[in-house]
Amino acid sequence: MKNNIIILGGGQAGIYAAREIRQNDSESNIKILGEENLLPYERPPLSKDFLLDKKNEEDLYFYSDEVLKKENIDFEYVSITKVDFENKKLFTKNDEVYFYDSLLISTGSENKKLSLDNNLINDVYYLRNLEEAKTIKDKVLNKNKITIIGGGFIGLEIASSLSQLQKKVTVIEIGDQLMGRIIPKQIADLVQNIHLEHGNEIILNKQIDKIIKKDDMYEILLNDNSLIETDFLIAGIGSTPSVKLFENTNLKLNNGITTNQFCETSIKDVYAAGDVSNFYHPLYERNIRLESYQHAQNHGICAGKNIAGVKTEYTSIPWMWSDQFNLNLQLTGICDDYDEIIERGNDINNGVIYFFLKNKIIRGACGLGIAGKVGRDIRITSKLTEKNTIVDKQILSDQNLKLNKLIQK
Repeated sequence: MKNNIIILGGGQAGIYAAREIRQNDSESNIKILGEENLLPYERPPLSKDFLLDKKNEEDLYFYSDEVLKKENIDFEYVSITKVDFENKKLFTKNDEVYFYDSLLISTGSENKKLSLDNNLINDVYYLRNLEEAKTIKDKVLNKNKITIIGGGFIGLEIASSLSQLQKKVTVIEIGDQLMGRIIPKQIADLVQNIHLEHGNEIILNKQIDKIIKKDDMYEILLNDNSLIETDFLIAGIGSTPSVKLFENTNLKLNNGITTNQFCETSIKDVYAAGDVSNFYHPLYERNIRLESYQHAQNHGICAGKNIAGVKTEYTSIPWMWSDQFNLNLQLTGICDDYDEIIERGNDINNGVIYFFLKNKIIRGACGLGIAGKVGRDIRITSKLTEKNTIVDKQILSDQNLKLNKLIQK
């Protein structure tokens, strides 16, 4: 009998898993169930090149219908409302039933929403999917003063794009630095200075007490009694894994779906990959949940191998990036478990990187530079981290010495 493999979630992790399964298994039925009425597409450009008209919708899709048909991968647009793990069934709201032998959950994550008065709920915009990006792109055309609530990656990327569209942008961040959840303060401060140089206003350490709508404008009252006037509101205040469907089941949840290094969940024949998975990383010896392009792709591939019976441990070093103005920010590994910081470079025109070491081994690094300046060194750093290489701090700190010397040692 052919196995029925269902992938719940039509994003990047799901499509890469499906194609990997097919490479290792030519017989099983593979079906992807996606809620959006679209084939899987890239999300990072939504806040950057798509808003700036450098990429259009057609440029975003990973694969065409023809590719999926050729590989015998079915894709259906459907919303699942109930899961029966015991009997391996998925149900729609119309009580249609999907049976599976193996299930991959790649439902991604969803935006956290601001707590607002009912009359303002539709006045704040979020960017998570293509439809929301289209809406923002269309509505900002005749807006001038835009306020972005949240100083994380998504908020700052939108701020950069809208600034380049000649909009007056204010960013309000509740914390004492930008990108505070994952980016070292040294790098965050450099990014903040670039935004200020381009005319964006950055407000840190402030909470919103009240938003008042006045005709086509909004007044934002902050907790220091200062007032901001704006004509468009965008929020980017983080996200949560999309696990509501599984909350009253036996599936183990903890900041996402708990998985081991083989993408296996607490339930046999059920796997999880991408943003929704809180996975065990053998190198760091702890569980991590990541939201990044490369992770979604690599984790999907790893899940696909394991579903197809090719036992594969997920050991990829975390890596993510953000493009803002002409700057490229990159982060590899983890930067919250270290006993020493080494700085390489002091000028973002040539690239600045901070290395986070523990016992003379790089645990993580974060770099910022004009596009193209830090990528190579960050890639080498990932390899050094993966191999647990004891590094020469002199080579790390001296920009005149190439990092690949550390690999050859």
